[in-house]
Amino acid sequence: MSSISSKIICSASVALVIIAGLLSYFFIIKHKSTSLDISKQLYTILDKYRVPYDIDKHSIDQSVDITPQAVTGVEQCIKNIEYFVAKNQPINMLAVGFPFKSGNQEKKVLGYLPDMAERKSLEYLQHMLNEIKAIYKPGAKILIFTDGIVFAEFFEIPIANVIAYEKALKLLLLDLPDITLYTSEDMLRSYGLTSVADIIKFIDQYGPSDAQFKADVKEISETALKRFALELDHPHGQLILKKSSLEDITTRLLAREMRLRTYLMQAFPSSEYFRLTVHLSPDVSKKFGIRLSPTSDITPYHGVLVQEADGAWSIRFKKDIDSQQCPLSSELINGVTCYYFKCK
Repeated sequence: MSSISSKIICSASVALVIIAGLLSYFFIIKHKSTSLDISKQLYTILDKYRVPYDIDKHSIDQSVDITPQAVTGVEQCIKNIEYFVAKNQPINMLAVGFPFKSGNQEKKVLGYLPDMAERKSLEYLQHMLNEIKAIYKPGAKILIFTDGIVFAEFFEIPIANVIAYEKALKLLLLDLPDITLYTSEDMLRSYGLTSVADIIKFIDQYGPSDAQFKADVKEISETALKRFALELDHPHGQLILKKSSLEDITTRLLAREMRLRTYLMQAFPSSEYFRLTVHLSPDVSKKFGIRLSPTSDITPYHGVLVQEADGAWSIRFKKDIDSQQCPLSSELINGVTCYYFKCK
């Protein structure tokens, strides 16, 4: 082969390598752009379900301003979504909640088992996930860590009631494919624990201790105090308050909540889970505040569902419902009797 032919072949080979490199580069850039565009669209969907103001304050004081609050961390939040999209993986979301039905059956709830308030809230979350799947085929999954065992003692909720609540919730989720629970039963199995008391000891090994928390937090949130005061505003709750002050109960509960948060960060790292909260989150890059109903400020486990004549629904405290205009009704869903108030 002549030297000229060799040079031509060599030059052609170099050109092919360069072209392949350029094509690969542009493919990566295009893929990156596409994953970013999809992530922005997904954020837009999530934003429709975002908690826009402090629903905790408004649930206990209707005069509180409900002007939607601006949030920070939007760009980073989109990057958190893109972490999954770039890999074409389902977006794993973690929410903490659905602990147990409020113990205040006089003013807030109907009983200790989940009812139509929980069912409609779970359907609402599934609807959001369906919207995500419509534009992003891998979709998103929500894992709900039920934290009832960790907090039941502060309100003297029987452990049997917490476990019954968790089991009924699992039944309500049977036909909602993208939402799963991580319950006390899962906790026992995951860590080889033998009793619910072991779960509490397991969480309490994390910091801070009650004493450390009390030393670090100079003043307890007024909103927290008011929320727990309402929770205990019933005959048995008043007996609890004779044994411990409201401030002491709130302090110990918030300290354990912080220990639980420390555990969750290790067991469900933010690099693998997109974090949700059912409260207002000013920085959506850390946690995204997600609503559990279209218009309500009350979480399903603190209230009951009211269905208007036109089919619209909301969650309210039982004390605020006119049972003459909205009599009690029920539907059987997956073996669970779901009570609610149906307006005429």
